[in-house]
Amino acid sequence: MIRINLLPVREWRKREEVRQQISIYILSIVLLLCIFLGIGITIQQQIETKQDQLTQLRTQIVKLNKIKNDINKINIAKKRIKERFNIIEKLQANRQTTVKLLDQLITAIPIDRLSLTHITFRNRTLRLNGIALDNHTVALYMKRLEDISMFKTVELLNTKRKNINGHDLMAFSLKATIKYNSPISKKEKNKK
Repeated sequence: MIRINLLPVREWRKREEVRQQISIYILSIVLLLCIFLGIGITIQQQIETKQDQLTQLRTQIVKLNKIKNDINKINIAKKRIKERFNIIEKLQANRQTTVKLLDQLITAIPIDRLSLTHITFRNRTLRLNGIALDNHTVALYMKRLEDISMFKTVELLNTKRKNINGHDLMAFSLKATIKYNSPISKKEKNKK
């Protein structure tokens, strides 16, 4: 019988198996490195994309903050203009009220029986100083002032007998509180 030595073939198969395992191991490592490299590149690209988006968002925030500041400045200017406009409207209304008030004061004076010497107007309070023939004339003037709807109250502060050019006259002081909503007198309303 012929004897064949199979040892070298077995050895060769073992070596071949070891080489295959080493090759598979090396290929697995190379494949794993390629996968990690691919994942790393993808993550790096995503990071760069997010950083670009973040930079764009920051520039947009800066632009929007500038626009917001401009809007705030415009709103402040608008508020100032409204305040000025309101002041102008008040001045216009007060100007007309003052003219109507003086007209009503003059109209209420009893002719040739009373004269005003001093008028002071502060904080919706009107102070009137004058000279009248007697207390009855002062009372008549007060009654006429009370009939004017522009006045909330009319008060007599004092009366004093005074001799002027040899005539016994009454010096008086009145205080009236003004309301601005209706310059028409009560008598004029009744006539309508």
